Amino acid sequence: MAQPGTGLTPTRPRVEMGIFDTITSSIFEDPDDPNEWRPLTLGTFFSEGWREAWAGGPAGQSGLTPRHGWLGSFEGVFYRLWLVDGIYQNNLSKPFGGEGYKGDFAIFLPFSRRFELFLNVPFVTANGTDDPRRGYRSDFGDMSIAGSFLLSESKAFTQLFTLGTIVPTGQVETGGNLMTIFPRYSFWSNPGGSWVVRGGTGVNVPLNKNDQRPVQASSGGGALFGESPSQTNLNFDVAVGRYFTPHDVAFGDLVVYADCNVVVPMEDRNRSTYVGVGPGTRFQIVGDWYFLHYWEFPLTGDKPFDYQMSTAVVKAF
Repeated sequence: MAQPGTGLTPTRPRVEMGIFDTITSSIFEDPDDPNEWRPLTLGTFFSEGWREAWAGGPAGQSGLTPRHGWLGSFEGVFYRLWLVDGIYQNNLSKPFGGEGYKGDFAIFLPFSRRFELFLNVPFVTANGTDDPRRGYRSDFGDMSIAGSFLLSESKAFTQLFTLGTIVPTGQVETGGNLMTIFPRYSFWSNPGGSWVVRGGTGVNVPLNKNDQRPVQASSGGGALFGESPSQTNLNFDVAVGRYFTPHDVAFGDLVVYADCNVVVPMEDRNRSTYVGVGPGTRFQIVGDWYFLHYWEFPLTGDKPFDYQMSTAVVKAF
């Protein structure tokens, strides 16, 4: 019997497979068949979706809002893609100022309708050090790995719970070598028309904060789960955007959005709440290749930089 969707047309009956087949199909099968997708509810979290191959959700209620990732905002939905991201930070809050540079490779791999794995590899992180004789320093950064669980999904709303860790593979001199866990909740919604509202909340908890190091300022959620803080932080994110073009045109799936990240320190009373805001965009380059860009400007709190700029190229597969 066909499973009813949120619209008028039934979707394909639920098909369950073995664990290996589910993972293989989720990573390698064609995601563009609209009949593969069907809604999942929170009430069936433990009974449905775990042995079903991943299927990308529809583009909102009216087909105008694809479930894309935006730099600077929390994820909110499952992806199947990899990306290369570059970040520039102007006038770092360090004794000798200078700029910060970062390069990341990240990949999102869905294992089923309910579970996805994320891996972020910061292949370079560079900034001015506290030692004027040293100048700039470049290191490998702290890697991140996370698992996301799809709590529910309809045409207009998706919600996730993510549990991840930042691994201390970096160096103290460039803000790394911190072990952190970060549970968080995120959502994606299409309230109507071409509009999307997304965001979430979470906490970053360092596990080796007693190492001898200065307290870092962190800039919030970010595109790739942010930076590893040296104190426990509560994070909030909300982004609002509008899509302007369909997929199969020049600059297809063009979206312009505004994002706000809030970081509330939970331990150090001398630190104030950080608020950063900025605009972003995303559009299709060609085929399944996309261009993303985002600016963030600190408004309040311990400002780690004057502003930061993120650019990424994404390949969906």
